[in-house]
Amino acid sequence: MSFLLPRRCCVARFVHPALLILMMTAVVVSAAGAAAVSSRVDGKALIAEKPGEPSSYLTFAEFLRKRGDLKGAEEVLELGRIKATASAELLVELGSIYEAQDRLARAESVTREALVLNPKLVSAHVRMGEIYFRLGWPKSGMESFWLASELAPDLTLPKVRIIGGLIDQKKVSEAEEACLRFLAEDSGNVDLWLALGQVFEKQDKLREAFTTYGQVLTLDPKRSEAYARQGRLFCRFGQYSAGMTACTRALELDEHNILAHAYMGIACSNLGDGENARKHAQIAEAGGMNMTAVWKKLNH
Repeated sequence: MSFLLPRRCCVARFVHPALLILMMTAVVVSAAGAAAVSSRVDGKALIAEKPGEPSSYLTFAEFLRKRGDLKGAEEVLELGRIKATASAELLVELGSIYEAQDRLARAESVTREALVLNPKLVSAHVRMGEIYFRLGWPKSGMESFWLASELAPDLTLPKVRIIGGLIDQKKVSEAEEACLRFLAEDSGNVDLWLALGQVFEKQDKLREAFTTYGQVLTLDPKRSEAYARQGRLFCRFGQYSAGMTACTRALELDEHNILAHAYMGIACSNLGDGENARKHAQIAEAGGMNMTAVWKKLNH
């Protein structure tokens, strides 16, 4: 059985969904001290009260982004760019908003502007790396990720970006070497162990990957993605009942785990449970997974 992969695959999709959420949003400094915003009225009032504070615009934009209003968030941050004190963090978030709308040239421009204001801002270098990969410039992307890692050696995110970037360039052995080097410096880092398991999968070192996910669960028994990936491997081994059990545990911990839904669909379709196979396959497909294997099995 082949791997199921998202229809769109880039460096940002290499990591598990929990970290993917962090990676797909800008890593910006929290708008400390800003009042809470629970409505558009609150947001406008906050800006009217403190028009020179970048945190006012960041807080309102975050409220809008969480509600799916990217255009509204863009307008608020562009206003802040004009009215507020110059802020690299605001520009990084604006770049993230543009990137989310696939306006990559604009995202690159405002993020570069952030680096002019603060050349050592880690979130800006990470964002630039992401943008460069999406623009098809992996060399520049990797330079940004490595620089971010050097500026903040204790942060996990730049290291995971580096591993994902190497995978994207099909430099899997180099990704393994980098991952092992990072783990030698931070052996208790669950996200790096999870990344190593995925590197092993890419090399078809499936037993090593399974063992590595076990290490993840030793460190963090509630890591949904590790259970989902064990479920995926059980299905690849043809052990569908075990795969269903692992995916069930993953979904108990995170009902939105798309990989767990995908391989629950695979497991159920092979165990003759067509109803649940369809349910989970539809959820996975809506999340971007290619579920052809399930539909073929059900229609056989």
